[in-house]
Amino acid sequence: MSVYARDDAQLFRRALDSVFCGSTTPDAFVLVVDGPVGNELNAVISDFESSHALEVMRLARNVGLAAALNAGLERVRTEWTVRADADDINTPERFGLQARFARENPAVSLFGGAIVEMSQQGSLIAQRTVPLSQGAIMRGIVSRNPFNHMTVAYKTRAVMAVGGYPALHLREDYGLWALLLQRGVTCANLPDVLVHATAGSEMYRRRGGWRYARSEWSLQSHLVRCDLKSTYRAWVDGLIRSLVFLLPPNLRGFIYERVLRHQLPRPSRQ
Repeated sequence: MSVYARDDAQLFRRALDSVFCGSTTPDAFVLVVDGPVGNELNAVISDFESSHALEVMRLARNVGLAAALNAGLERVRTEWTVRADADDINTPERFGLQARFARENPAVSLFGGAIVEMSQQGSLIAQRTVPLSQGAIMRGIVSRNPFNHMTVAYKTRAVMAVGGYPALHLREDYGLWALLLQRGVTCANLPDVLVHATAGSEMYRRRGGWRYARSEWSLQSHLVRCDLKSTYRAWVDGLIRSLVFLLPPNLRGFIYERVLRHQLPRPSRQ
């Protein structure tokens, strides 16, 4: 897990609690503190350092998610690395399900699962499912990220062999999957919801603008270099996705929720 100054301390504490309160707990936990953080975040870190097996790695300056995760990977000594985000809730069954799947499928080097997106207040919004089989993942990566980053588990050695997360701003996880698939690793996804991810209007505002549009073109070039799609398809997809990132937040949110997600039924009113 990586945490940085703009993360919310309350959500961060909730995320850490969800890691250690599940049916299966990690053998080790590497927390990368990406640059200086405030007193509230430091208080949470201190609490968990004293009560759990938390290895804290502090970086002198903020280097971004890709570099922070790569630094953390250097500290990993286990065969498997499991990712978790600093503002999401891992389901109680998540790590047990993934540990069992890894034991039963030794050829698999990368897998994740579905997420339910929720607001910061805890209201459930939508579900993001992912392709389950190797073939479906290979077909899906051409047009859409086939993994939910906050749910993945991967063999540490396989990721280190491709150099870790590539320097693709805002697209480092998608870029890593492309490198792994280019190497021919075996991958899969579980149908289960493994994480309740913080999303909503706040996320839609962040996931837009020229920064995201520029990063989209970098990603498309990366997918072409990995021989996962043609240059023509990359231009078409890059143009369409860039236009979505430049839409007003409300309209972009509508596309995320109504087109790219499965809507969850609203609770009935008594």
